[in-house]
Amino acid sequence: MRKEVIYLAGKEFKDILREKVYILAFLLQLFIVIGIVLIGTSYAYIQTYVDDPNSQGTFFVYSEVEGFPNYLNDESIKSVALENPEFSGALPRNIDGVIWAQGDNSVRVLLKNPLNFENLSEPIKRAYLKAKLKGELPDEVLNPMIIDIYPKNYTYNLADLFFVEIMQTLLIPLILLLPIFLSMNILSDSIVGEKERKTFEILLASPLKRIEIILGKILPTFAISIVQIVIWVLVLSARGISIFNIPLLLVFLSIIMLLLFSISIVFSNISSNITESNLFLTLFMMVVTLVMFVPIPLENPILKEILSYSPIIPLIKIASNPSIDLLEIGKYMAIYSGFALLSLFIALKGIAKDENIRL
Repeated sequence: MRKEVIYLAGKEFKDILREKVYILAFLLQLFIVIGIVLIGTSYAYIQTYVDDPNSQGTFFVYSEVEGFPNYLNDESIKSVALENPEFSGALPRNIDGVIWAQGDNSVRVLLKNPLNFENLSEPIKRAYLKAKLKGELPDEVLNPMIIDIYPKNYTYNLADLFFVEIMQTLLIPLILLLPIFLSMNILSDSIVGEKERKTFEILLASPLKRIEIILGKILPTFAISIVQIVIWVLVLSARGISIFNIPLLLVFLSIIMLLLFSISIVFSNISSNITESNLFLTLFMMVVTLVMFVPIPLENPILKEILSYSPIIPLIKIASNPSIDLLEIGKYMAIYSGFALLSLFIALKGIAKDENIRL
């Protein structure tokens, strides 16, 4: 990357930090995130009175023994693969506990309801022994295995379980996309502001290529968005909400950023002042929010198929599942990468046209 691009990005970053309105925007996000968490908590407590909290019979399973989850299924114990043995936070409502099958003839079990231990211990032992012995179950076991409840004092709040489900299916995507939405305004203000001050044409006359100008404008807002997203992930983790696959999540959000930031530049190209660009962005974000977060009953199968590719779906799948289908997520990434590159191409063409710079 040329040093001129880095210099432009550094200048933009300093300009953003000098603007008090952007600091206020960050504080606004903080209040919104806290409000979302409080709303989720309130709704969760309401749900404890209207929903039936019956056990679903499904467990997170981390296994060092090959085939153990399959033998658990044979014992009518459903399993969801847990890639990382470290687990913290409240369990989702449809998960009854965590089973760690270790290679030293021991199994640790974390249960929402420890009273179920007696009913589960024997099926778990049988599944473990079959896995160790490749499907054979002898009449006599020479080296008995150890199975323990861990930790013994584990308790859970039913409202917390509803809270986790609400957050993972609706509010987490909103929290993760919020920094991107607000950064679109920062990027648009930067470009249109230069057009109003008659300095954008000087930038175009510089040796920088059009793509380098866009990179210099996008990189600071990209960095700010990533930092904010990481902060919100830490805030949610402190509340007991587990966010899974964080590296993959950041990659997918980066693709969404490139798409939305390119669209922001397109709106900046056709706007003559900041008020006009903010109007375009406000209308755009209202439509996007409606499509993403409001359930719309549709009878048309084509429209249903189109809405099934909403970015909310892969966001939920990546953030709320310890085990994901990389091929399926890759499909979404490929689609949105294509949209992002198309939007970037349109933004480049718009900047290249002198009529978009209104003197």
